[in-house]
Amino acid sequence: MMIEPRSTATIRALASLAELSANQLEEGVSVEEVIATLRKAAEAVKSVVEAEEEAEWAAEEEAADLAQDLTPMDLSESEDEDDVETENDQPVLNAG
Repeated sequence: MMIEPRSTATIRALASLAELSANQLEEGVSVEEVIATLRKAAEAVKSVVEAEEEAEWAAEEEAADLAQDLTPMDLSESEDEDDVETENDQPVLNAG
């Protein structure tokens, strides 16, 4: 499965890598060395993409948490008042 580039910078980096590889082959660098360079670049690109995905996931989680915090709550009295514990006739609220 190939990961689709997400930014102009990623596309430019891949284009530069292709150009570098072509230049290395023209200069007589061994195919094995070019392959090693390509593999290192692939790992670097994967790590950047994974970091971007993790940051995106974290931002989505933070937004979901914020949305949960901003969800209106029904604070009207309970129909079953036996569920509310009292201490000195004062309701004890559970903030959990």
